[in-house]
Amino acid sequence: MTWTLAAGLLLFVMEFILFAALVPTDWARQVSARELASLVDTVGPAQADIILDRAVRWYRACCVRTGLQAWSYHVLVPDHRMAGAGLAKLADSPVWPWLAGRVQVVWWSLGQACQRLAVLLFWWPFSLILCAASAYDALLRRRIRQHSFSYASPLIHFWSVRALLWILLGTLMLLVAPIPLPATGVPVGVAVVAVLVLANSQKRL
Repeated sequence: MTWTLAAGLLLFVMEFILFAALVPTDWARQVSARELASLVDTVGPAQADIILDRAVRWYRACCVRTGLQAWSYHVLVPDHRMAGAGLAKLADSPVWPWLAGRVQVVWWSLGQACQRLAVLLFWWPFSLILCAASAYDALLRRRIRQHSFSYASPLIHFWSVRALLWILLGTLMLLVAPIPLPATGVPVGVAVVAVLVLANSQKRL
């Protein structure tokens, strides 16, 4: 399990680096537009505005008010206001517009991650009810097995635990994935988790 977590975190870092280096800014804008349209179609304009407002507040608190966004542009993207011998000519290099686009994509991905976290939070009542019901059902199934001496498959338990772990890591990676995610993906994912929780019900603790 420790190796799986370490591998998942490494994949997350590699994904973020490749995302910043390879994804065009136009593609990032298209992903944002498609995901926003899916959100509005799923929850309605009023609820979508609430979700977006929460995401914007999180992003501003973490990235803008802390000065991290402005600092990144100041350090990584020089301009003609730079003083010093030859630095003004250095700002004319074509590499800086490309680097500015990469920095913009990085901050866009963090903003998109805030929006996706806000969508996850929006579904928390549904998630809580479904997961609580599945956990209670799993507990009842385990007690029935204890008294009926039925066999609880260790193979199913093994793979369901691994699937839950990979779903957790996959959720982390999807926060910054450069693909449009449907808003209905959250309840579908919660339903899958509920089924896996039922599969983890065992005869003994």
